[in-house]
Amino acid sequence: MALTIATGFVVDDAIVMIENISRFVEEGMPRRQAALEGSKQIGFTIISLTISLIAVLIPLLFMGDVVGGYSGNSPSPWRCPFSSPRLSA
Repeated sequence: MALTIATGFVVDDAIVMIENISRFVEEGMPRRQAALEGSKQIGFTIISLTISLIAVLIPLLFMGDVVGGYSGNSPSPWRCPFSSPRLSA
């Protein structure tokens, strides 16, 4: 379940980035310049979203009892999909 949700977040951010870049291409900007300008506009938002999601998921690693049993394994698959592609943006 966690991997499915993490994949959804990564794909959602990729779609937003591609739409922003294609908007610049449609306005007549060269592709390379459009990619740089589009990622410059959206990059900070994606990085701040990544940091906030990681901060929210960290306490789940330390929960005990029944809640920890259900959610204890969830943050582990989320760490890699949330951190690696977003930090490269």
